[in-house]
Amino acid sequence: MIKILKTLHNWIGFIISLVMLIVLTTGIYLGSVDLLKRLDDKNQQYQVLTHERKAEIASQVLASYPEVSGVKLPTEMLPYVEAYTRQKSIYLTSELDEIATQVKDKDSLQSWMFWFHRNFQLSDPGKHVNAVSAILATVIMFIGLYLWWLIRKGFRWKQTLPKNGKNSALIKSHIQLGLLFSIPLLVMSISGAYITYGSWGDSTLDDNREKPVLAQADNWQAQILAAQSLWPNSELVSVSKPRKAEATGYIYSLSFNGDNLLGLLQTDTIKIDLNTGRLESAQTFSDKGLAYQLKYSARFLHDGARMPTWYLLLLIISSIVGTLMVGFVLVTFTRKEIVGRIKAKAAVRLQNA
Repeated sequence: MIKILKTLHNWIGFIISLVMLIVLTTGIYLGSVDLLKRLDDKNQQYQVLTHERKAEIASQVLASYPEVSGVKLPTEMLPYVEAYTRQKSIYLTSELDEIATQVKDKDSLQSWMFWFHRNFQLSDPGKHVNAVSAILATVIMFIGLYLWWLIRKGFRWKQTLPKNGKNSALIKSHIQLGLLFSIPLLVMSISGAYITYGSWGDSTLDDNREKPVLAQADNWQAQILAAQSLWPNSELVSVSKPRKAEATGYIYSLSFNGDNLLGLLQTDTIKIDLNTGRLESAQTFSDKGLAYQLKYSARFLHDGARMPTWYLLLLIISSIVGTLMVGFVLVTFTRKEIVGRIKAKAAVRLQNA
């Protein structure tokens, strides 16, 4: 049984190694771009703003830049105001002085790397290859953990980094690194597969609940302040316009950082009809149903985009470690199973000649 598990671990790992190398290296790039963005504070210092000031900032930005899709308010992570569209971001101080403008290019390296990471630029076929590889990676990691458990008494910290390029040193390092980073690597693999095959699910809220008028019609500031009063202890982080016009009204969204076990950001949402000031919905993370929570969590547990910076850094380090582990697999497997067999066959031919 142990021999079968080792064979499965080795061969499956080798077969999906190229996919894993692409996913891990592109993931390192994308995570690093996000990390650099977080480290760029635009020379702004974070200051706690009152609810009234946040409402004022949001309303003034939306009035001054009618073409924008929404506005992101200053947070400890990103201490500046961002007015954004799909093509451009305008960065401002808390006093609404413009700092910089960034035009987004759909043909940029970051965009190309994202889709190469997601589906190898092969649309749906590539997406499924990626997801199936993530499932297989999960399987071989569990097999690897079981195999380590059988030899756990031989665990040595000094074997974590290989002392030389010999197969034995690389294999020991592969085992030790796999153990130390097993949890984040498993989280990335499982969440990556779930992004493709998991369902969003429905809200658990009752659509027939009372929808009161919160504030004066066509008044951004009054409505935003009224929405904040519903959740006075939550942090308002963004206001988003509707993506397309609706015949029933002008429903815009406010995103809040609320409390949840995973530390996910922007999980709670209030929607208001600007034309009437009526509350459309107020949903916390728990209101959105288990299937929705799983899908939402998978997306951000996988890339760290709406997670604390320490978590994003952990994903980057884990991806670097994973790249080393896959590299060790390619080298040792090629030496043993491919080059070794070629040499063995050549030796047999020489003996028979």
